[in-house]
Amino acid sequence: MKRKSIISWPRTIEYLFYLFVFLLPWQTKLILRPSATNFNEISLYASQLVLVLVLVAFFIYKFRRRETTEKISWLWIFLAGLEICVLASFFWAPDQVLAFYHYILFLAAIGLFYLLREGIPDSEYEEGILDKTKVILTFLGSLFFQSILAVYQFLTQSTPVNKYLGLAGHPADLAGTSVIEAVSGRWLRAYGGMDHPNVFGGVLAVTLVLAAYLLARKKIMSSRREIAESIFLFIFYFISLFALFFTFSRAAWLAFAISLLLLLIIFLIQKDRWVIGRFLALLFFSAVMLFIAAAPYRDLCQARISGESRLEKRSIDERELYLLQSREIIKKNWLTGVGIGNYPTTLEHQDIEKKAIWEHQPVHNVFLLLWAESGIFALVFFAGFLLILIKKDRRTVFAGSFLIALLILMLFDHWLISLPFGIIFLFLVLGLV
Repeated sequence: MKRKSIISWPRTIEYLFYLFVFLLPWQTKLILRPSATNFNEISLYASQLVLVLVLVAFFIYKFRRRETTEKISWLWIFLAGLEICVLASFFWAPDQVLAFYHYILFLAAIGLFYLLREGIPDSEYEEGILDKTKVILTFLGSLFFQSILAVYQFLTQSTPVNKYLGLAGHPADLAGTSVIEAVSGRWLRAYGGMDHPNVFGGVLAVTLVLAAYLLARKKIMSSRREIAESIFLFIFYFISLFALFFTFSRAAWLAFAISLLLLLIIFLIQKDRWVIGRFLALLFFSAVMLFIAAAPYRDLCQARISGESRLEKRSIDERELYLLQSREIIKKNWLTGVGIGNYPTTLEHQDIEKKAIWEHQPVHNVFLLLWAESGIFALVFFAGFLLILIKKDRRTVFAGSFLIALLILMLFDHWLISLPFGIIFLFLVLGLV
C-alpha cells in the first residue's frame, strides 16, 4: 500500500510562492560583494531565497507526479536558445563571478516563468497550484505599502532608512540622488523601497494597468471577499497613481498612458457596456486625481517634460552618450557580447579618462544591452520569445496592454535585465499575462 505523503506539495508551493511575491518589491539583502554601484554588486535577496525554495518544491512535485511531457513549443525553444547564449557569454566575461551571479538569476527567472505557465490553470474548470488573481493581489498588497512610502517621501522630501526592509537614504542635496531641479529648488523624486524612481515608476505603471483591468472587469460582487478585493483595488489604484506621479518617471508615465489607451480599445472591441462604462469612469477620476496632484507642482512638471533645465539636459546628453557607447561595444563584440552583467565593467576597463565608477551606466535600452552583453543570437531568441508570447499567448487578449507597458520600459530603460529585481519582475509579469 502506497504511503500518503506528509507534505502537501501543492499547498507548500502555493504559500511559499505568495511569500516570495510579497517579499519581491522589498530590497532586503545580504551583500556578498560590495560595490559602488548596484550593477557590480553581488547580493543575496530574501525574495531570492524563497524563490529557490519554491522552485525546488515545484520540481520535486513535478517529478513525483511523473506527468507525461507535452510537445515542446517554439516558446520554450526560443527561451532555451536565449539561455544557451547567456550561458556562453559567461566564458568571455571579464568578471566571471559577476557573470555567474547574473546567469543564476536568469535561470531562476526562467524557472519562475515555467512555474507560472504550468502552475496556473488556463480556465476555471482546470486544477492548478496557483490562483493568478491571488498572486496579483499579493504583489499589489506588498506594493501598496511602498506606494504610501513613496507619497510620504515626496511630500516630506525625506527617505526613512531601514536595513531590514532594504530602505536606503536618498538626501536631495547629495550628488547621485534622483531629483528634479526647478526654480523652487531641488526636489526628491519618489523611490518607494526600490533602487531608483524609474524602477519604482515602471513597476507601478504595469501594476496600475493590472489593477485597472481587474476593477473594470468586476461585475457582480456576491461575497464579502469580492467586495473586499474591489475596495482594496480601488484604494491601491488611486494611492499608487499619486505615487507614480511623484516618481516623475517619463518612461513610466508613457507606458501607463499608452497601456490604458490600448486597454480601452480592447474593451471597446469586446463591446461590453458594463466594463466600458466602469473603465471610462476610472479614466475620468484618474485624470481628476492627477490634475489635483500636478496643480501645486506645475513648475516640476514643466521642467520634467520640457527637458530645458540643467539636470534634464544633462540626463538627455548622458542617454545619447550611452547609446554611442553601446554602438562601439556592439561593433567590437556583436557576435558574442562582453558577458552577461559585464557591460559597466567593460566600460570601466575601456575608460581612459578614469571616470568615477558610478558614471559607467548601461545603455538605456534592454534590447541593445542584451545584444552588447550576450551577442546577436541572444537578441534574436529574446525577440522571438516575446513575439510568440504576444501572438500565441494562451491566456487572454488583454495581455497585450500589459506587454506594451513592458515593451516601452524596455525601450527606454535597462533595469529589467540589469538589476536582480528587474529580471525576476520581468518574467513574473510575462508568466502572469
